[in-house]
Amino acid sequence: MKNYQYILLDWDGNLAKTLDLWIEVYRFILNEEGFYPSDEEIAHSFGTLTDYLVGLGIEDPAVIYERADQLVRKKLHDVELYPDALEVLGYLKDKNKQTALITTSKHTYIEHLLDRYDMHRLFDVVITHDDVAEHKPHPESLYKALAELGGNKDEAIMIGDSQSDLGAAVNAGIDSVLFYPPEHAKFYNLESLKKHEPTYVVDDFRKVMEIVQ
Repeated sequence: MKNYQYILLDWDGNLAKTLDLWIEVYRFILNEEGFYPSDEEIAHSFGTLTDYLVGLGIEDPAVIYERADQLVRKKLHDVELYPDALEVLGYLKDKNKQTALITTSKHTYIEHLLDRYDMHRLFDVVITHDDVAEHKPHPESLYKALAELGGNKDEAIMIGDSQSDLGAAVNAGIDSVLFYPPEHAKFYNLESLKKHEPTYVVDDFRKVMEIVQ
């Protein structure tokens, strides 16, 4: 097993239990627009949401984003972390690993939870939607994180839950961990995610500690 020193972690659906919130919000808005996608369809669109909305026939996705932004901001205070997230992050720091949070969420979306759970100390680098021009599955955010960490691809691994995370890892040429707990079956198709060839698949976040020793 490789000696991973640079640990890149997704936020939504990986550390923070926000998938239900985002899907609820987009389902509500799209229903109002006369579209009735499944939860899996909405989840699958994350990372390529603009293309998905245009494909539905929505001429101005920015209007949808603005409505989603307003609704999400009202509900973010209720979001919790996955049960083992803090334990795993603490383990990584105890092992002197370099950690980066990489998310397509805006900084304002995550700041409250970072403060609430005292998580700033657990990340050496934080890369959000606001910090890059291209978002996952484009590898820009991963490259930026590694550059700021002073790291290299051979000792890096990306941990996430979605096709965007896995695709970004593939495009960046680094290993990946797919976090797929049983509850994610309602959001994602496991076999579809495996097509992105994650290096590891875990259903319990604590298993990350066995991979990143």
